[in-house]
Amino acid sequence: MKYLFLCLLFGLTSNKMWAQIIKDKEPAIIEVHYIKTAVADTLENRSNSDPMTLRIGRTSAMFYPTKKMWQDSLLRTDFALHEKLYYELNPPGQSEWKPLGGIEREYLFRNINDGETMVYRRIAGDGYSYTEPTEMPVWQILSETKEVMGYSCQLASCDFRGRKWYAWFSTDIPINEGPWKLFGLPGLVLEAYDSKKHYVYTAVGLYTQNLQPVGIKLYVRYEPYKLKSRQEFLQKMYKEEIEGDFAFKMSALHGNGAQSAPSRADYDFQERDYQQSKRE
Repeated sequence: MKYLFLCLLFGLTSNKMWAQIIKDKEPAIIEVHYIKTAVADTLENRSNSDPMTLRIGRTSAMFYPTKKMWQDSLLRTDFALHEKLYYELNPPGQSEWKPLGGIEREYLFRNINDGETMVYRRIAGDGYSYTEPTEMPVWQILSETKEVMGYSCQLASCDFRGRKWYAWFSTDIPINEGPWKLFGLPGLVLEAYDSKKHYVYTAVGLYTQNLQPVGIKLYVRYEPYKLKSRQEFLQKMYKEEIEGDFAFKMSALHGNGAQSAPSRADYDFQERDYQQSKRE
């Protein structure tokens, strides 16, 4: 009864609590679906996989976590259904917290003509964003070739923000885009990974029909906190998500999880070119 009461209470207020930031820029010309696999703990060899979407227009691109976008939209439009699905995924007494919207929470919007990239992410439950001048990786095209999704691809490598990256791109799709910030090659990137394979992107679908527009699409409770720089954003994320073990605390809050936080001694973010806080 208490659960049903809460569903009704929050259902009545959810549309007022949730706003949306929708700024459509232009029609999309192609959409690529990837699976992102990220190592969560190198000591225990634990990893998480989530679907990601790259939507590309003629002068802009957006890259976002597919399940998280769906969950945020559902929270705004049908709170009762969201809660029903959430508790089906996380029944009382379950040993592991399973987020309905997946693990990934970072959205990227790139305005190609203006040379700007905006990144939004929830950190410890709050929304944060920053805008930076778009930096294209400096690629070295290599001789190796293989097929990905039936497309002939060539290998390229770069050193980008603290990691060595490899990308398989196809000139059969002459669009110089790719997952996350890995763009600038003479063809679409269909697979990418860092040298340790802590982060891997693999294309699983490509679509050109019935696409939604490209733009900034966020379902949020309030405007995100705007940070001054990418480094400030990464420092905030490091402090909250690694030193603070936010995921573990969320699991404990819901009555799930282990009795102690998992070891994350060798964990780090995709971008490592910042001054990390000293690990205790």
